[in-house]
Amino acid sequence: MNAGRLLNNRKRALNKIPKIEESIRGSLVVMNRFCGKPNCRCQKGQKHKGVYLSQSQGGKTRMIYIPCHAVKKAAEHIKNYRKARGILNIVSDINIKLLTRR
Repeated sequence: MNAGRLLNNRKRALNKIPKIEESIRGSLVVMNRFCGKPNCRCQKGQKHKGVYLSQSQGGKTRMIYIPCHAVKKAAEHIKNYRKARGILNIVSDINIKLLTRR
């Protein structure tokens, strides 16, 4: 593939990158938990459902509670991160081809 075509492909890929400022690395996880209050419904088996952002940092997993009103936005941010990562991989491959051309 010629350099012009590679540069055009790279430009097209970069134009598809989502807003970086609206990106989150991680996954959403639904957890069922007990609250610990002695008279709560969860003590009778009806656990509280909560949505958490799961992230791995330094070999440790951390769970961050996401309020109900923010779950949809968090999912969009995660989708943006994954899309951006995929596009960066494409750009990286193109840049390798450009650098190793003779």
